[in-house]
Amino acid sequence: MGKATTGLPGLLRRVKWEMDTFSWIQLLIVLVSFTAFLIIPLLSVIVRSFYSSGGFSLYWIQAILTDPFYFPLRLRLTEQFPFISLEGIKGSLYEVIRYQTARGEETIVYLMGWDMGVLVNSLLVATFTTLFSTLLGFALAFIFAKYRFPGSEILRIVTLVPLLSTPFVGAIGLKKMIVADGVLNVLFHDILGIIPFKIEITGLPAVVMVQTLLFYPIVMLNAYTALISIDPSLEEQAINMGASGFKLFRTVTLPLATPGVEAGALLVFILSLEDLGTPIVFKGTTAEKVLTFQIFNRIFTPAGLISQEATTLAMILLVISGLVFVAVRRYVSLKRYAMLGKGGIWRPRRKKLSIKTTILVYMFVFVVLFFATLPHIGVALLAFAKQWGPTLLPSSFTLDNFIAVFTDEEASRTIMNSIVYSSIATGFMIVLGVSAAYLVSRKKGLPGIETLDLLVTIPIAVPGIAVATGLFLTYLGTPLSPTISGAPLLIASYTIRKIPFTVRAVYSGLEQTDKELDEVAWTVGADRTRTFFGIVMPMILINVIAGGMLSFIYSMSEVSTGIVVGDANHRDAPMTWKMYDMLFHGLAGGTFQPAALGFMLMSLQFVFIVGANLLLRKRATALIGL
Repeated sequence: MGKATTGLPGLLRRVKWEMDTFSWIQLLIVLVSFTAFLIIPLLSVIVRSFYSSGGFSLYWIQAILTDPFYFPLRLRLTEQFPFISLEGIKGSLYEVIRYQTARGEETIVYLMGWDMGVLVNSLLVATFTTLFSTLLGFALAFIFAKYRFPGSEILRIVTLVPLLSTPFVGAIGLKKMIVADGVLNVLFHDILGIIPFKIEITGLPAVVMVQTLLFYPIVMLNAYTALISIDPSLEEQAINMGASGFKLFRTVTLPLATPGVEAGALLVFILSLEDLGTPIVFKGTTAEKVLTFQIFNRIFTPAGLISQEATTLAMILLVISGLVFVAVRRYVSLKRYAMLGKGGIWRPRRKKLSIKTTILVYMFVFVVLFFATLPHIGVALLAFAKQWGPTLLPSSFTLDNFIAVFTDEEASRTIMNSIVYSSIATGFMIVLGVSAAYLVSRKKGLPGIETLDLLVTIPIAVPGIAVATGLFLTYLGTPLSPTISGAPLLIASYTIRKIPFTVRAVYSGLEQTDKELDEVAWTVGADRTRTFFGIVMPMILINVIAGGMLSFIYSMSEVSTGIVVGDANHRDAPMTWKMYDMLFHGLAGGTFQPAALGFMLMSLQFVFIVGANLLLRKRATALIGL
């Protein structure tokens, strides 16, 4: 009897009981959609990378790995200690330029970073961004989770401001701040005289700076949640055994918080690696020499076909991101430390700070906020500026940039395109996301459910430029070709890439509803479909709306697919493509009009993110966690 219950017959009976016709339909639409617009395009990228001269070949992979442009580093044996040298590093970390002005000799230090080839540059940018974001995010999380001081809750919320901007928009604002005649040099060199020379940050260091300032809240949110979830009795027992101060932190607090910190850090690594917007803004410098920009720059051959070189680069980027994503899931699950508490909800241990220490904490947080809000301040000032030279603030303000955007036929069309595409995609995301979350939450233990969970979560780790390459490769020459209309593939890309926000929000709501309510409805005669729409959906409606709001706004700000498709079909391009086009191909407006578009996006993002979290009454970690 035991074998029949737990063996194949028992499994088949359970599948038959759990999977009614409605559940099979839900599963089918999710699988078909992800197969058509994620799995097949990504497989096309992978297969094409191993294809040359009519058959299987490693030619393109070998060509890239041996090309000095992509991987110039070579080890050479020498006769002197340490008997080995590393060759192929180009450029220098910084360059000093001195010039004469009316006030005397001026010095500018250009911080540009070494060039180690596209592959190593990409990994180094992601590594340093992750390192700085983790240090900054964990420090802030630890302060807010472990100490009490006046205004701590308000400060904690304000430190999440960078989440209200994407790297593409943030980079536009920050670039004005960090150039030689930018705001930081005017403030710290010209006005305050704190630094003896001007510093311009450009190239790869600028990319790291932008990404760090915008991504550290991801680590902070994950670390904060991990820290406040620690059973205080564990720390109290350690204190009773003599552990205190740094020893308590090193042996108890940090190990227990490690899974959350690592999850946030690895997610930042993925987001940094797939960022295309920041390298585009710093085009013309070493920022170009990263994988995402090179794929974007080489995706089409002169004949209008998909370049195999770009396809292979996309495959390499995809493999790296995929490995890191798998590491997130496996590491966090394997390193989940046991909380030996009595159960229930506990109050985290928080120590009250002295006035002196509180002042130091405020100084630290204000310094972080000063730099973290520079991208947003820069975008806002540029959007309303009429002229802005080497001064602390624009010399005059105007609404002309917004008027110019709305009176520009092409710009207005791209705004409407973004709204329409994102709205349609949000509808699809709600249908697919609710279906997937319902199956994952309510059908636990069935074969393949964990795989389904992975399938609907993994888009957050798939680089947008790789998805764009795969979609072009798969559908170019078909009725869905972006050269015919960019709408179908943009909607499909938005749906697949941004669906994790809807899935996680809905899943969170389902986990907070009692499954016994479903069973009660079944016992009184309601079928699964009626139970789903009559019982389940009303209880999770707020979660559905909140997840849809987040998916909508992140679709509006999608860069990779938007710019690639926009380049192939200007009429159907979204507003992110128009921002890119204004920055580098526009005849007027400079950075002011792109900043106006960016300001609108940033404002919408603020409204939708705050609205979603007010609806959920929960922290955003549930919506960005893996």
